[in-house]
Amino acid sequence: MAEHSSISQLAELLGGHARPVIRPQRLTPATIYDIDYRMAVVALTIHVHGVKTEEGELRIDSARLKLFQFIAQRPNMLHTMKNWVRSKHSSGLLSDSSQRLRRGYLGDSTYDQVVEYMIACKILRADGRNFISERASRYISEVTVVAEEQGMFISERAALQELTRLRVTIAMLEGQ
Repeated sequence: MAEHSSISQLAELLGGHARPVIRPQRLTPATIYDIDYRMAVVALTIHVHGVKTEEGELRIDSARLKLFQFIAQRPNMLHTMKNWVRSKHSSGLLSDSSQRLRRGYLGDSTYDQVVEYMIACKILRADGRNFISERASRYISEVTVVAEEQGMFISERAALQELTRLRVTIAMLEGQ
C-alpha cells in the first residue's frame, strides 16, 4: 500500500461524512480593503516621506504617495522596487517584475477612494500634483504616535523606512 500524506488520510476518513460549512459573517475581511487600515498606511507614508512646508504642513508628490503606500502594504515587493530603482539608474532594461509593480500600483483604485475620503475629512488637500496635510488636522501625527507606542504596522513602517534609502526619480513616478 502506498504511503498517504496526512491530508490524504484525513480526506479518506471524512469522505462522505463531513460537509464543509461556510459562515460569511465569521470570515475575516482582507485588511487591504479596510478604510481605517488604508488611511493609517497613507498617514504613515506622508509622515515618513512628506516634506515640511514653511507653514509646518507635510507635502508629498501624489505619485510618490501612491507608490510608497502600495509598497508599504506589500512589504514583500521591496525587492522588486529595489530592482526597478537599480534598473533605472543603470543601462539595463526594465525587468518584467517592475512592469507588474507599476501596473499594480497605477491600477490601485481603492487608494484613490481613500485619498478622496481623506480630502473630504479635511485631513489632506490637493495642491497641483501634491497632497498637503491640513494644518487643523492631527490625524497624521496621531496615527504615527499610536502606531509607534502600540507597536502597530511594524512591517509597513519598516518598508517605509527602507524606501527612504531608495532614489526614486520623478521620471520613474511618471512611468518612464
